[in-house]
Amino acid sequence: MLPARELRVALTRINPVTVRGPFFRTVAFKYLQAGGKGPSNILSGVPSRDRGGRYNPAGGFATTYLAESVETAVSEGARPFLGSGVASTLARPLVMLSIEGHLERVLDLLDPRVRARVGTDEAELVAPYLLDALKGETATQRLGRIAYESARFEGLRGPSVQRAGGHTIAVFPERVAPPSKLEVYDPDGLLRDRLPL
Repeated sequence: MLPARELRVALTRINPVTVRGPFFRTVAFKYLQAGGKGPSNILSGVPSRDRGGRYNPAGGFATTYLAESVETAVSEGARPFLGSGVASTLARPLVMLSIEGHLERVLDLLDPRVRARVGTDEAELVAPYLLDALKGETATQRLGRIAYESARFEGLRGPSVQRAGGHTIAVFPERVAPPSKLEVYDPDGLLRDRLPL
């Protein structure tokens, strides 16, 4: 990955792409009502802001992680927990959600030309990051932070770590603006969340 200064310049020369749904997300059941004390945390990105993720450092900016297929969403949501060795037969309650909509300004890291411009490759994008994140900002978190700070991108599209051939999108809720929009699909009207707010 390029150093921060070079990365800032490189991102000014990369055109965002449009990515259309449907998208999918697994959410821990506890985030559907935020403990009954406020709105849901389905698309808010607040849980990831607090604990960090592949493309956002803990305590930084809100990021919502979506998948482009049901299989990828399930793999990304359940496998880290089940594969950790902590719980081999028990799993936390997860809810699968469908998200309608599209994003107009996405940094597409699936494109090898884009990866070359930011000085990365697929191996770096899917490499384990948690231990390095304990020491400070990782390369992928630096990329996410600078993309977020540029305000040119509503998110980043990249390879799934948990499912070969799967794709994920790290969405920056605060950057989503019309004509882009995301909305939880629930024909029963029980779950409501959308971006932009």
